[in-house]
Amino acid sequence: MANPTDVRDPSLYRAIMARRSVRRYDAQPLDEATLEQVLALAEDVQSLVPANRFTVRLRSDVVRQDLVTLLGAYGRLITPPHALVPYLQGTVHPLTDLGYRVEQVVVRLTALGIATCYIGTLPHEEQARNLLELPADARIGALVVFGRAAETAGGRALDGLVRSMVGRTKPPVVERFFFLERVDHPAQPPTQLRPLIEAAIRAPSACNVQPWRFLWHDNCLTLFVLRHNPRYGPGAAQQYNLYDGGIVMANITLAMEALGMYGRWQLLYDDVVVPPYPPAWLPLAQLILA
Repeated sequence: MANPTDVRDPSLYRAIMARRSVRRYDAQPLDEATLEQVLALAEDVQSLVPANRFTVRLRSDVVRQDLVTLLGAYGRLITPPHALVPYLQGTVHPLTDLGYRVEQVVVRLTALGIATCYIGTLPHEEQARNLLELPADARIGALVVFGRAAETAGGRALDGLVRSMVGRTKPPVVERFFFLERVDHPAQPPTQLRPLIEAAIRAPSACNVQPWRFLWHDNCLTLFVLRHNPRYGPGAAQQYNLYDGGIVMANITLAMEALGMYGRWQLLYDDVVVPPYPPAWLPLAQLILA
């Protein structure tokens, strides 16, 4: 982990590293001032594609029934007082840009002591659009439920059980995700990059797939995501790799802010040349550090 003495904003970096999914919440709603602060955070996020239109709605009514409709019996286990409905309208990297913007909100809520959980909607995106009365062209990768975490033993036990089911009980191993100069050379990141990669691999992902792979080559960090993973599920659920790619990019952006580092993301298109990589990997973006 980054040395606290080297971190410009320790509370932000701690929030990145400490954030976890919470499924059981205190029934008491947050006060109006806090809810206004939540919405203000949603209006102050960075984008990957400025032309895309990002909207966040706050739902504090019938949240539980919405979750049951979308998730079935599992929705009855989640007890939030509030939910954010973040969606994006646009055609350029929409899911990646959406995940990037939403994760910025989620991490900053963590810094405020507010618990969160992503509730994925891609397998039933059309149903979610209809249920939540969203525009026909809206992309919605997930709801974000939030509130104060329940302090009961039962609530902690449920969260621990779900984390164990998806394999999120141990810290991720850096060498699984980071490669130095070549994709066949897993390695520890250089000192400059290490706190960024440590922040990246703490990012949440659907079904804990963790689809990201990083290649440091010629002083440039290239982000890939796995093209397919059966744990996502069939059909549209495979697009979670793009949404999760945006989430991990946000963690790196926030880590750079916390560390006082500067860089910019460049989304990749078909005509961009990247170092050789396996067919199972999809090049998504490159980070250019200042």
